[in-house]
Amino acid sequence: MRLAEGVFAHAVDLSLWVMVYFDHMSVPQSRGGLAWRARIAADNFLCDVNYDVIKNALQTARKRGWVTNVKRNANPEITAEGRRRLQEIVPHYDSVRVWDARMHIVTYDIPEKHKHDREVLRRFLRTIRCARLQDSVWITPYNPVTLVRTCIQNKGLHGTIIVSDMGKDGSLGDEKLINMLVRVYDLEVLNDRYRIWLEHVEDIDQIDHASLLSYLSILDDDPQLPFSLLPSWWKGDKAYKIAKLEFENIVNKYAIA
Repeated sequence: MRLAEGVFAHAVDLSLWVMVYFDHMSVPQSRGGLAWRARIAADNFLCDVNYDVIKNALQTARKRGWVTNVKRNANPEITAEGRRRLQEIVPHYDSVRVWDARMHIVTYDIPEKHKHDREVLRRFLRTIRCARLQDSVWITPYNPVTLVRTCIQNKGLHGTIIVSDMGKDGSLGDEKLINMLVRVYDLEVLNDRYRIWLEHVEDIDQIDHASLLSYLSILDDDPQLPFSLLPSWWKGDKAYKIAKLEFENIVNKYAIA
């Protein structure tokens, strides 16, 4: 289940994905519940998942209004709220990546007595795809002012937190901007994960459930930097082009107009 853990933090979220995935695979409606359970048991990715785990997770999802009542021998159905939940947790590929051509810097001075606030801020900066340049200095190509301001207000963070930018075509020292981004975002390691995924998909000549979840787990760690800031050897875009059709077909199952 390591692949699932890379995308879905909770069993209930995995259960929502399973519903959408198997609906996409057109599980027969006759004897629906039995067929659905059989598909889970037969799927290579889910073969080590106890069906009761999914069943109990579905009950939790039902209580939260994410699926309809689960009836015996009938396929569970995801609700609009359940689709909205999936939209929040499934990583998406940004094909636009609007950039203002500036690198932005977040610096902070949070007293030791408020070190919990410092950890909260660091975790938040990671979630918005900032990278640590050095202690108390983080960078990102995407303007984080509004997000950081909201975090400070919602979390009641103490200390001084400053967001600034490096100006057009800014850089730090003699290091080229792209080289710096490769280093601080650890892009070589991430690129290796894409490369290995591409080789695996080529070997099996298909995008199965496990392969798709593996791709999404890599995409979830991808900072999705502006295309002009990516190195020439970057394989993330090639991986997306291969996964795109399968991924978008499933995304359309839970997209909300």
